[in-house]
Amino acid sequence: RGFAICSVVQKMAQPGYPQQYAASPISGEAFSKVELSISCSNLKDLDTFSRSDPAVFVYEARGKEWLKLGRTEVVDNNLNPKFSKTFIVNYHFEETVKMKFMVYDIDDKKRVDDTSRHDLVGVLECQLADLVTAGQQYTRTIRLPGASASRGKITVQAEEVQDSKYTLAIRLSASKLDKKDLFGKSDPIVEIAKAQEGGGFTVVYRSQPIMKNLNPRWPQFDISAQKLCSGDWDRTLKFSVWDWNKSGDHDYIGSCTTTLRDICPEKGGEVFNLKLINEDLRKKKKKYTDSGTLNFVSVRATAVHSFMDYIRGGCQISLITAIDFTASNGKPHLPSSLHYNNPYQDNEYVQAIRSVASVLAPYDSDQLIPVFGFGGRLPPDGHVSHCFPLNFNYERPEVYGVQGILDVYRYSLGQTELYGPTNFSSFLDKAIEFATGAVTQESQNYYILMVITDGVISDMGRTVDRIVAASKLPLSIVIVGVGGADFTNMETLDADDNPLKNKYGEKMSRDIVQFVPLREFKSKSGANFSLARETLAEIPGQFVSFMTSQGIKPNPPPLRKQPSQYIPPPYGTTDQPPYPTGGAPGVPPPSQQP
Repeated sequence: RGFAICSVVQKMAQPGYPQQYAASPISGEAFSKVELSISCSNLKDLDTFSRSDPAVFVYEARGKEWLKLGRTEVVDNNLNPKFSKTFIVNYHFEETVKMKFMVYDIDDKKRVDDTSRHDLVGVLECQLADLVTAGQQYTRTIRLPGASASRGKITVQAEEVQDSKYTLAIRLSASKLDKKDLFGKSDPIVEIAKAQEGGGFTVVYRSQPIMKNLNPRWPQFDISAQKLCSGDWDRTLKFSVWDWNKSGDHDYIGSCTTTLRDICPEKGGEVFNLKLINEDLRKKKKKYTDSGTLNFVSVRATAVHSFMDYIRGGCQISLITAIDFTASNGKPHLPSSLHYNNPYQDNEYVQAIRSVASVLAPYDSDQLIPVFGFGGRLPPDGHVSHCFPLNFNYERPEVYGVQGILDVYRYSLGQTELYGPTNFSSFLDKAIEFATGAVTQESQNYYILMVITDGVISDMGRTVDRIVAASKLPLSIVIVGVGGADFTNMETLDADDNPLKNKYGEKMSRDIVQFVPLREFKSKSGANFSLARETLAEIPGQFVSFMTSQGIKPNPPPLRKQPSQYIPPPYGTTDQPPYPTGGAPGVPPPSQQP
């Protein structure tokens, strides 16, 4: 992810890129990538009838503002959590980088990313250099801002990322596990931890429980070699099996140690099963042999290609835009409207287009971007449409570049009555139509749908069904929320923690939605860059996961298609519209206007 973000910023710094949208250039100086692993201990319990459900939010200082890098998963009912989510950051020896770790007790599982809904356990601020130079680990007390009382401890381990382009598909099972429950069989989970260079282990994976089963078969999971073993095939891995309990106090069954090289047949590994040992039981029982067997059903290593590998090989990235024309935005001629055209300050829709679309557009080789509206009443008969081209050309809804999006957005506001409701399913159908059949090994295409909206979704069930269907296609969806409405449904669609299911119970194949509320960034310096980074950070991973799932590899650069030789007419000419005339009208001429 970090490489992809750097690539985007470097693209923004290239000659010819609109500098009003560009972030500061990245220097060409060398830097290291560092992986941060987090755990906590003795956290203050903030729940009355159970233990806290902690998660850690990680921030990096950027100027005078804090940029959120992400958060860990939520660990239920646990005051001593070990998080499997890790973070990759860039470490420059010559720079001072301030980090902040905020531990929350998560109270609203449906809106995990909204910290205002949770109780703050404590905060740690430090320098990235402190983490890098700490040796084995960096452990400090967390406190509330301005307070002196301890609220527990946080431990951060920093390790340099090695170059590793492999992902592992691992399937595990166990047999004859010890029974831990008095009135039933165990509910086993398996946990994997990697040895740290300075000693100790860091958890990198934790399965879901298999209920009431002493011979469990866990589902296959994918994990990168970097996360599993820091790219070191000979690093010690500890596999531990526990009897899961809802309270969070899991009962230890046993563990074993091995290396990735030993269990991966593609690297000559010949270890297919190991005995699980509980050292406490072995010391107590003379006839103790083991607590069961862990079986390595399959361990497959696959070379992972990067987002940029595909781009260099000629994969075409196409942007689609959908803009909210519902009445909840307010009448456009009123200053209180989210669509108000203020001559002195961009409205929130324009801000979102400038900051997000301007990053995506350079990857769209022909710069022809379909732009749709939803929720508006259209001339001449006043019918309501939930997917209409803003240039009112249904055969060719494209405009040219970011400026084309801005121009056609402003034009259509004068032609369309804001109405409603806020239905997503119709324009999602259009995006699905674009993406269906769009990719083969020889012809690689990927679509990004950018949705800018202010309100609560009215057709949530149908929207979820469409997203589940779209998760099988070369499509990512970026939703930017404008205004101060309730965005609970958007958080649900983001589905970072709970995969969406359609009406038939089918889960989405992969995570394809990223939601960001614009107002989280409006007051910050460098807001456009921060919004773009937060919104687009997941796309390279979504892209690669789709290509990998389809068995599609990057084409070699010589096969890359040559860009179109057509050069659009200069903007501002009076004899033709500011869009290519060869199949992509922008604002329709008077003869075509409804």
